Amino acid sequence: MVRLVKQRRNFVVLAAAMLVAAAPAAPLDWAFPGVGPKPAAIPPTRVYRLPGSAKSFTEAQRRDRTHALDWLPNEHPPAPRAVLAHKEGACGYCHLVNGVGRSENAQLRGLPVDYIEEQVRAFASGTRRSARPSMPSDYMATVARTVSRAELRAAAVYFSRLEPQRHAKVIEATTIPRASPEGFLYAFDPSAREPLGNRIIEGAVSAERHRLHDPHEQTIAFVPTGSLTRGAALANRGTAKSPACATCHTAHFVGIGGESPSYIARQLAGFRARTRNDPGAAPMQGVAATLSDAQILDLAAYLGSRPPWTRAQMAASLANE
Repeated sequence: MVRLVKQRRNFVVLAAAMLVAAAPAAPLDWAFPGVGPKPAAIPPTRVYRLPGSAKSFTEAQRRDRTHALDWLPNEHPPAPRAVLAHKEGACGYCHLVNGVGRSENAQLRGLPVDYIEEQVRAFASGTRRSARPSMPSDYMATVARTVSRAELRAAAVYFSRLEPQRHAKVIEATTIPRASPEGFLYAFDPSAREPLGNRIIEGAVSAERHRLHDPHEQTIAFVPTGSLTRGAALANRGTAKSPACATCHTAHFVGIGGESPSYIARQLAGFRARTRNDPGAAPMQGVAATLSDAQILDLAAYLGSRPPWTRAQMAASLANE
Protein backbone atom coordinates (compact mmCIF):
# COMPACT_ATOMS: atom_id res chain seq x y z
CA MET A 1 0.00 0.00 0.00
CA VAL A 2 1.31 3.42 -0.82
CA ARG A 3 1.93 5.44 2.33
CA LEU A 4 0.19 8.76 2.05
CA VAL A 5 1.35 11.26 4.61
CA LYS A 6 -2.29 12.10 5.23
CA GLN A 7 -2.67 8.65 6.84
CA ARG A 8 -0.07 9.47 9.43
CA ARG A 9 -1.59 12.85 10.18
CA ASN A 10 -5.23 11.77 10.39
CA PHE A 11 -5.09 8.29 11.84
CA VAL A 12 -1.99 7.84 13.98
CA VAL A 13 -3.97 8.38 17.20
CA LEU A 14 -6.76 6.09 16.00
CA ALA A 15 -4.22 3.47 14.99
CA ALA A 16 -2.50 3.54 18.37
CA ALA A 17 -5.81 2.97 20.12
CA MET A 18 -6.67 0.08 17.84
CA LEU A 19 -3.30 -1.58 18.34
CA VAL A 20 -3.52 -1.62 22.12
CA ALA A 21 -6.02 -4.47 22.15
CA ALA A 22 -5.37 -6.04 18.77
CA ALA A 23 -3.45 -9.31 18.52
CA PRO A 24 -1.77 -10.48 15.33
CA ALA A 25 -4.05 -12.70 13.24
CA ALA A 26 -3.05 -15.67 11.12
CA PRO A 27 -2.32 -15.03 7.46
CA LEU A 28 -4.88 -15.88 4.78
CA ASP A 29 -3.84 -19.24 3.31
CA TRP A 30 -5.15 -18.69 -0.23
CA ALA A 31 -3.07 -15.50 -0.64
CA PHE A 32 0.19 -17.45 -0.16
CA PRO A 33 0.09 -20.24 -2.77
CA GLY A 34 3.78 -21.16 -2.61
CA VAL A 35 6.10 -22.43 -5.30
CA GLY A 36 4.24 -25.66 -6.09
CA PRO A 37 5.73 -28.95 -7.26
CA LYS A 38 9.25 -29.07 -8.63
CA PRO A 39 9.08 -28.72 -12.43
CA ALA A 40 10.71 -31.16 -14.81
CA ALA A 41 14.32 -30.40 -15.69
CA ILE A 42 14.78 -28.26 -18.81
CA PRO A 43 18.06 -28.16 -20.75
CA PRO A 44 19.83 -24.84 -20.10
CA THR A 45 20.35 -24.39 -23.86
CA ARG A 46 16.64 -24.45 -24.70
CA VAL A 47 15.70 -21.26 -26.56
CA TYR A 48 12.50 -19.28 -25.95
CA ARG A 49 10.74 -16.62 -28.01
CA LEU A 50 7.62 -14.56 -27.44
CA PRO A 51 5.09 -13.22 -29.97
CA GLY A 52 5.91 -9.65 -30.95
CA SER A 53 9.49 -9.77 -29.71
CA ALA A 54 12.64 -10.01 -31.77
CA LYS A 55 14.54 -11.24 -28.71
CA SER A 56 15.30 -14.80 -27.66
CA PHE A 57 16.52 -16.14 -24.35
CA THR A 58 17.79 -19.52 -23.20
CA GLU A 59 16.62 -21.51 -20.20
CA ALA A 60 19.88 -20.58 -18.46
CA GLN A 61 19.10 -16.90 -19.00
CA ARG A 62 15.52 -17.39 -17.82
CA ARG A 63 16.83 -18.76 -14.51
CA ASP A 64 19.42 -16.01 -14.04
CA ARG A 65 17.92 -13.54 -11.58
CA THR A 66 20.88 -11.19 -11.93
CA HIS A 67 19.74 -10.19 -15.44
CA ALA A 68 16.22 -9.16 -16.44
CA LEU A 69 14.52 -10.64 -19.49
CA ASP A 70 13.93 -7.50 -21.53
CA TRP A 71 11.67 -8.89 -24.22
CA LEU A 72 10.36 -5.55 -25.53
CA PRO A 73 12.99 -2.83 -24.99
CA ASN A 74 11.19 -0.46 -27.36
CA GLU A 75 8.13 -0.35 -25.09
CA HIS A 76 9.81 1.42 -22.18
CA PRO A 77 12.33 4.24 -21.68
CA PRO A 78 16.01 3.32 -21.36
CA ALA A 79 16.28 1.49 -18.05
CA PRO A 80 19.09 2.09 -15.53
CA ARG A 81 21.64 -0.59 -14.86
CA ALA A 82 20.11 -1.88 -11.60
CA VAL A 83 16.80 -2.54 -13.34
CA LEU A 84 18.50 -4.64 -16.00
CA ALA A 85 21.30 -6.29 -14.04
CA HIS A 86 22.54 -6.53 -10.45
CA LYS A 87 24.83 -8.94 -8.65
CA GLU A 88 22.09 -10.20 -6.29
CA GLY A 89 19.09 -9.68 -8.52
CA ALA A 90 17.91 -7.23 -11.16
CA CYS A 91 14.80 -5.20 -10.27
CA GLY A 92 13.39 -6.01 -13.68
CA TYR A 93 13.74 -9.75 -13.27
CA CYS A 94 10.91 -10.00 -10.73
CA HIS A 95 9.05 -6.70 -11.22
CA LEU A 96 9.69 -6.79 -14.99
CA VAL A 97 11.63 -4.12 -16.84
CA ASN A 98 8.44 -2.15 -17.45
CA GLY A 99 7.73 -2.20 -13.69
CA VAL A 100 4.24 -3.65 -14.03
CA GLY A 101 5.03 -6.39 -11.51
CA ARG A 102 3.53 -9.86 -11.19
CA SER A 103 1.01 -11.55 -8.92
CA GLU A 104 3.75 -12.49 -6.46
CA ASN A 105 5.13 -8.95 -6.10
CA ALA A 106 4.30 -5.26 -6.40
CA GLN A 107 3.74 -3.03 -9.36
CA LEU A 108 6.30 -0.20 -9.19
CA ARG A 109 4.99 2.02 -11.98
CA GLY A 110 4.10 5.52 -10.83
CA LEU A 111 5.05 5.07 -7.18
CA PRO A 112 6.80 8.11 -5.66
CA VAL A 113 10.58 7.98 -5.59
CA ASP A 114 10.72 8.50 -1.82
CA TYR A 115 8.23 5.69 -1.22
CA ILE A 116 10.15 3.18 -3.34
CA GLU A 117 13.39 4.06 -1.58
CA GLU A 118 11.72 3.86 1.83
CA GLN A 119 10.27 0.42 1.16
CA VAL A 120 13.55 -1.01 -0.13
CA ARG A 121 15.27 0.24 3.02
CA ALA A 122 12.50 -1.38 5.09
CA PHE A 123 13.11 -4.72 3.40
CA ALA A 124 16.82 -4.33 4.07
CA SER A 125 16.32 -3.56 7.77
CA GLY A 126 13.69 -6.25 8.30
CA THR A 127 10.95 -3.79 9.22
CA ARG A 128 8.98 -4.93 6.18
CA ARG A 129 8.39 -8.66 6.09
CA SER A 130 5.69 -10.93 4.75
CA ALA A 131 2.92 -12.11 7.07
CA ARG A 132 4.12 -15.58 6.17
CA PRO A 133 7.78 -16.41 5.40
CA SER A 134 8.12 -16.58 1.62
CA MET A 135 10.86 -16.77 -0.96
CA PRO A 136 9.84 -13.60 -2.86
CA SER A 137 10.00 -11.44 0.29
CA ASP A 138 13.19 -13.09 1.54
CA TYR A 139 14.79 -12.61 -1.85
CA MET A 140 13.72 -8.97 -1.92
CA ALA A 141 15.39 -8.44 1.45
CA THR A 142 18.63 -9.94 0.14
CA VAL A 143 18.64 -7.65 -2.89
CA ALA A 144 17.70 -4.63 -0.75
CA ARG A 145 20.70 -5.15 1.49
CA THR A 146 23.13 -5.07 -1.44
CA VAL A 147 21.80 -2.29 -3.68
CA SER A 148 23.67 1.01 -3.46
CA ARG A 149 21.98 4.36 -2.83
CA ALA A 150 22.78 5.50 -6.34
CA GLU A 151 21.40 2.31 -7.88
CA LEU A 152 18.24 2.54 -5.78
CA ARG A 153 17.68 6.19 -6.65
CA ALA A 154 18.13 5.56 -10.39
CA ALA A 155 15.68 2.64 -10.34
CA ALA A 156 13.14 4.55 -8.25
CA VAL A 157 13.22 7.57 -10.57
CA TYR A 158 12.81 5.31 -13.61
CA PHE A 159 9.79 3.42 -12.23
CA SER A 160 8.15 6.58 -10.85
CA ARG A 161 7.88 8.02 -14.38
CA LEU A 162 5.80 5.12 -15.76
CA GLU A 163 2.00 5.12 -15.75
CA PRO A 164 0.36 2.39 -13.62
CA GLN A 165 -1.56 -0.43 -15.26
CA ARG A 166 -4.36 -2.68 -13.99
CA HIS A 167 -2.87 -6.03 -13.04
CA ALA A 168 -5.66 -8.59 -13.42
CA LYS A 169 -9.07 -9.19 -14.89
CA VAL A 170 -11.26 -9.71 -11.83
CA ILE A 171 -14.13 -12.19 -12.29
CA GLU A 172 -16.81 -13.09 -9.76
CA ALA A 173 -17.44 -16.83 -9.70
CA THR A 174 -18.72 -19.74 -7.63
CA THR A 175 -16.71 -22.41 -9.45
CA ILE A 176 -13.36 -22.06 -11.23
CA PRO A 177 -10.96 -24.14 -13.31
CA ARG A 178 -9.01 -26.51 -11.08
CA ALA A 179 -6.18 -24.47 -9.56
CA SER A 180 -2.85 -25.54 -8.09
CA PRO A 181 0.10 -23.50 -6.75
CA GLU A 182 2.84 -22.84 -9.28
CA GLY A 183 5.52 -20.18 -8.93
CA PHE A 184 3.80 -18.26 -6.10
CA LEU A 185 0.49 -17.91 -7.93
CA TYR A 186 -1.98 -20.45 -9.33
CA ALA A 187 -1.99 -22.46 -12.53
CA PHE A 188 -5.37 -23.37 -14.03
CA ASP A 189 -6.45 -26.72 -15.44
CA PRO A 190 -9.50 -26.08 -17.66
CA SER A 191 -10.29 -29.81 -17.88
CA ALA A 192 -11.80 -29.81 -14.39
CA ARG A 193 -13.56 -27.39 -12.04
CA GLU A 194 -13.66 -26.80 -8.30
CA PRO A 195 -15.62 -24.58 -5.89
CA LEU A 196 -14.06 -21.19 -5.29
CA GLY A 197 -15.37 -20.83 -1.75
CA ASN A 198 -14.10 -17.91 0.30
CA ARG A 199 -10.88 -17.39 -1.63
CA ILE A 200 -9.30 -15.23 -4.28
CA ILE A 201 -7.54 -17.45 -6.77
CA GLU A 202 -5.22 -15.50 -9.06
CA GLY A 203 -3.14 -16.86 -11.89
CA ALA A 204 -1.80 -16.29 -15.36
CA VAL A 205 -3.89 -17.16 -18.39
CA SER A 206 -0.74 -18.84 -19.71
CA ALA A 207 1.54 -20.38 -17.07
CA GLU A 208 4.27 -20.63 -19.69
CA ARG A 209 4.20 -16.93 -20.49
CA HIS A 210 4.34 -16.14 -16.80
CA ARG A 211 7.37 -18.42 -16.48
CA LEU A 212 9.03 -16.48 -19.30
CA HIS A 213 8.40 -13.10 -17.60
CA ASP A 214 6.24 -11.89 -20.48
CA PRO A 215 5.49 -8.16 -19.98
CA HIS A 216 2.17 -8.69 -21.80
CA GLU A 217 1.12 -11.57 -19.57
CA GLN A 218 -2.62 -11.71 -18.88
CA THR A 219 -3.79 -12.49 -15.36
CA ILE A 220 -7.19 -13.56 -14.01
CA ALA A 221 -8.33 -13.22 -10.40
CA PHE A 222 -11.43 -15.22 -9.52
CA VAL A 223 -13.29 -13.69 -6.57
CA PRO A 224 -16.46 -14.82 -4.73
CA THR A 225 -19.81 -13.68 -6.02
CA GLY A 226 -20.88 -10.56 -4.13
CA SER A 227 -17.38 -9.64 -2.99
CA LEU A 228 -17.16 -6.63 -5.33
CA THR A 229 -20.32 -5.07 -3.89
CA ARG A 230 -19.25 -5.72 -0.32
CA GLY A 231 -15.73 -4.45 -1.03
CA ALA A 232 -17.10 -1.28 -2.62
CA ALA A 233 -19.02 -0.49 0.55
CA LEU A 234 -15.96 -1.03 2.74
CA ALA A 235 -13.60 0.92 0.48
CA ASN A 236 -15.90 3.88 -0.09
CA ARG A 237 -17.83 4.13 3.19
CA GLY A 238 -15.81 2.21 5.78
CA THR A 239 -17.33 0.76 8.95
CA ALA A 240 -17.97 1.87 12.49
CA LYS A 241 -14.52 0.50 13.37
CA SER A 242 -12.40 1.64 10.44
CA PRO A 243 -12.30 4.51 7.92
CA ALA A 244 -12.93 4.10 4.21
CA CYS A 245 -9.91 3.45 2.01
CA ALA A 246 -10.98 6.48 -0.03
CA THR A 247 -10.37 8.75 2.98
CA CYS A 248 -6.62 8.60 2.39
CA HIS A 249 -6.24 6.95 -1.00
CA THR A 250 -8.91 9.26 -2.54
CA ALA A 251 -11.83 8.22 -4.71
CA HIS A 252 -9.26 7.09 -7.30
CA PHE A 253 -7.68 4.69 -4.77
CA VAL A 254 -4.26 6.14 -5.43
CA GLY A 255 -1.50 3.62 -4.88
CA ILE A 256 -3.80 0.60 -4.60
CA GLY A 257 -6.45 0.69 -7.33
CA GLY A 258 -5.92 -1.92 -10.03
CA GLU A 259 -3.20 -3.70 -8.05
CA SER A 260 -3.05 -7.51 -7.87
CA PRO A 261 -5.91 -8.60 -5.56
CA SER A 262 -3.80 -11.28 -3.89
CA TYR A 263 -0.96 -8.77 -3.38
CA ILE A 264 -3.40 -6.36 -1.68
CA ALA A 265 -4.60 -9.18 0.58
CA ARG A 266 -1.03 -10.10 1.53
CA GLN A 267 -0.22 -6.50 2.44
CA LEU A 268 -3.34 -6.16 4.59
CA ALA A 269 -2.40 -9.44 6.26
CA GLY A 270 1.09 -8.06 6.87
CA PHE A 271 -0.25 -4.87 8.41
CA ARG A 272 -2.65 -6.88 10.57
CA ALA A 273 0.10 -9.25 11.74
CA ARG A 274 2.42 -6.25 12.21
CA THR A 275 5.14 -7.80 10.07
CA ARG A 276 4.89 -4.60 8.02
CA ASN A 277 6.51 -2.12 10.38
CA ASP A 278 7.94 0.15 7.70
CA PRO A 279 7.76 3.93 8.21
CA GLY A 280 4.17 5.11 8.26
CA ALA A 281 2.78 1.61 8.81
CA ALA A 282 1.06 2.36 12.14
CA PRO A 283 -2.14 3.83 10.63
CA MET A 284 -2.56 0.86 8.29
CA GLN A 285 -1.78 -1.56 11.12
CA GLY A 286 -4.59 0.00 13.12
CA VAL A 287 -7.05 -0.17 10.25
CA ALA A 288 -6.09 -3.74 9.28
CA ALA A 289 -6.45 -4.87 12.90
CA THR A 290 -10.20 -4.22 12.61
CA LEU A 291 -10.62 -6.27 9.43
CA SER A 292 -11.76 -9.88 9.32
CA ASP A 293 -10.47 -12.35 6.74
CA ALA A 294 -13.74 -11.91 4.83
CA GLN A 295 -13.37 -8.11 4.78
CA ILE A 296 -9.77 -8.36 3.58
CA LEU A 297 -10.95 -10.62 0.76
CA ASP A 298 -13.74 -8.24 -0.23
CA LEU A 299 -11.47 -5.19 -0.18
CA ALA A 300 -8.77 -6.94 -2.19
CA ALA A 301 -11.30 -8.08 -4.79
CA TYR A 302 -12.86 -4.63 -5.18
CA LEU A 303 -9.62 -2.62 -5.18
CA GLY A 304 -8.06 -4.99 -7.69
CA SER A 305 -11.05 -4.52 -9.99
CA ARG A 306 -10.73 -0.73 -10.04
CA PRO A 307 -9.12 1.21 -12.90
CA PRO A 308 -5.46 1.98 -12.32
CA TRP A 309 -4.75 5.34 -10.75
CA THR A 310 -2.61 7.83 -12.65
CA ARG A 311 0.60 9.68 -11.90
CA ALA A 312 -1.35 12.94 -12.08
CA GLN A 313 -3.77 11.66 -9.44
CA MET A 314 -0.87 10.63 -7.22
CA ALA A 315 0.72 14.08 -7.60
CA ALA A 316 -2.57 15.80 -6.77
CA SER A 317 -3.05 13.62 -3.70
CA LEU A 318 0.42 14.38 -2.40
CA ALA A 319 -0.01 18.10 -3.12
CA ASN A 320 -3.20 18.19 -1.01
CA GLU A 321 -1.57 16.79 2.14
